[in-house]
Amino acid sequence: MKTGRTKNFAAFVVLITSTVLGFYSLWGVLFLYWTKRSLKTKHAFLLSEVSQLEDPLLFWLIQIAWIALGLLMIAADFLPGWS
Repeated sequence: MKTGRTKNFAAFVVLITSTVLGFYSLWGVLFLYWTKRSLKTKHAFLLSEVSQLEDPLLFWLIQIAWIALGLLMIAADFLPGWS
């Protein structure tokens, strides 16, 4: 198995396990990682690829949504009275 494929399988197992155990902040970290990567490449993926150059409004709406979802998922675990 290639290294990238192994990392993806391991991440999938960790995310599913954390979800079953009720620990959602790892999903939040993943959303923030996707945001960082999208900002670097200027491409996001929703149902299809979205380019910042071709559709800047949708690109930035996706980034805002991912940041908000990431922070909310992290806050849900570490600030339980807040959510």
